[in-house]
Amino acid sequence: MILSNMDVDTVLHQILLVVRNYFGTANAAVFLVDAATRELYCRAHIGYGGVFANPQRIRIGPENITGRVAQSKTPVYVPDLRKDPKYVPIDPKVRSELALPLLVREEVIGVLSIGSEKVDFFSDEMIGLLTLFAAQASVALENARLYSTERRRMRQIELINLIARSAAAANDLEQLLGNLADLIEDTFDDGEIGILLRDREGRLALRAHAGKGEPRPEHFALAERSGILAEAFAARMNVVVNDVADRAQWPACFAGTGSELCIPLISFGETLGALVVAHASAHFFSADDRSIAQAAADVCATAIRSVQLAEELRRITHTDSLTGLYNQRYFHVLAAGEIARSKRYHKQFSLLMIELKNFAQFNAKLGFEHGDTILRKVAQTLKMQMRGVDSICRYGPDRFVLVLPETGSERLHSVAGKLRDALGKIRVEEKPASPFIASHYASATYPTDGASELELVRVLLTRIAEDRGIPSTVSH
Repeated sequence: MILSNMDVDTVLHQILLVVRNYFGTANAAVFLVDAATRELYCRAHIGYGGVFANPQRIRIGPENITGRVAQSKTPVYVPDLRKDPKYVPIDPKVRSELALPLLVREEVIGVLSIGSEKVDFFSDEMIGLLTLFAAQASVALENARLYSTERRRMRQIELINLIARSAAAANDLEQLLGNLADLIEDTFDDGEIGILLRDREGRLALRAHAGKGEPRPEHFALAERSGILAEAFAARMNVVVNDVADRAQWPACFAGTGSELCIPLISFGETLGALVVAHASAHFFSADDRSIAQAAADVCATAIRSVQLAEELRRITHTDSLTGLYNQRYFHVLAAGEIARSKRYHKQFSLLMIELKNFAQFNAKLGFEHGDTILRKVAQTLKMQMRGVDSICRYGPDRFVLVLPETGSERLHSVAGKLRDALGKIRVEEKPASPFIASHYASATYPTDGASELELVRVLLTRIAEDRGIPSTVSH
């Protein structure tokens, strides 16, 4: 949403809303740099009331937190403002503050200041996510400014806007990269487009391609060692080679290349990969082409980070942090989706609930840390037993629910038996004489036991309660 807008006021408003709604902070302000005076001024804020009614100017320098961030170009986190001698009191209710530089091509355009009324409110994970978000906000602000002042040609602005919209609509990284490659190919007629990203081990790989040629991984490997990729990564800026044919043994990224252009994809100082644009003609790329490609690469890098941020937010929202399984909230999403799919294609599906017997007693006797270990073992065992299309959710302290597509009562009986056997091999403690885990089981099948999520869940809970009413025994 932020990257898809070109109005400065709208972008600023969306930045502040995201900070408030997604990260739960009541106070936030965006300070922008006045290029003429090299001072910061508050351009937009939320939660500070009339504090900024009169325009305040902040000098860039070490005298205060905001100025310090603009000078150093690095984030500053103060967990307890009362202990920071350089803090300039603005709102006495604010107890901790995180200030993030808004950087475009390593130049400060402003500072995003976020305050909380709680001491040491910001966790390491939250700081990481907000840092990525600040990078997104930086490019969004810069794009809006460039549009309003008409400093970029319309062709460049149009490309940036299309990439931003593609990023906003993308559901995953692969979809985004494919869309980005296609958009850039439309800008450079008859060109070959390659988007390369580094994996977690630092290996560079082609992730998206657009064009008529057939990319070969070994070409990119050579270019990374001694070609245009090596030069661009070393310089950390765009590099153009307009005379490929005149360079003996030059390792071009694409076969039949006359000219090639490479721009590192850099987001918040980190090199994510590279954008490569190649053309069969020599001396194809002009200065304007380099400017357009650079702008596209800047937004691509931030768009990639944005999707990664969105995926991380979805993971946090949908995943149980202890077991790595889906959580109860996402179970309802899965169940509703499976009902819709099964109804459309006239299929069955089943839900299987598993409740660990005497788990509260194990927790009380052995401690919560040991109880967590048992839950992780159960989760891992369930993962190993299930198909790739099945989903496993943690549904409470000692409950798990499995969503089993295209599974009727006959197969459900087999699945339950297999899981009972597998879970029954887990000991409460790593001791030969320790009892094995035992469980209660309940199931419901669509549409036999219910035509809605509510009906199916009600059946599950009723049946698990009935099973729990049987005197529980621990097997050995």
